[in-house]
Amino acid sequence: QSPRGFPSAQPGDRTSHIGPAPQSPGLREREGKATKAPASGLPPVGEEISVVPNRFLDAKLSPVILGVQGGSQCLSCGTEQEPTLKLEPVNIMELYLGAKEYKSFTFYRRDTGLTSSFESAAYPGWFLCTVPEADQPLRLTQLPEDASGDDPITDFYFQQCD
Repeated sequence: QSPRGFPSAQPGDRTSHIGPAPQSPGLREREGKATKAPASGLPPVGEEISVVPNRFLDAKLSPVILGVQGGSQCLSCGTEQEPTLKLEPVNIMELYLGAKEYKSFTFYRRDTGLTSSFESAAYPGWFLCTVPEADQPLRLTQLPEDASGDDPITDFYFQQCD
């Protein structure tokens, strides 16, 4: 069962394809799971990313926790003075069911049309990003006020998985 407010699959569901915004990498989502897809517009491929809401932060800000490898590891911004994006060996459902805010594991999902950006809850102003080159890992960036075409990509799209 998916956490409330997140999509759940029904028998016979098919993958629904949502086109990428120009130069945006994609994510596929099913049952609260998303997958990073290439920016080329080709059918999405990649590792599934599990997505659950953070129940202890303001729901109006769309706080989410992101996990990989079946939710056995979660993205974290760390707890140092400067954020460092890393995978930590913690189960996503432990964070979802836990009794803490878990801000270091939380990102505010901001939807704009077909795309979403993810701002760190622990480090306001820091966003998940990637670059146009293939096979580059996710990382964090601060958005400059004078963003140009060479800046990291912070907009992602979601696509329903089979």
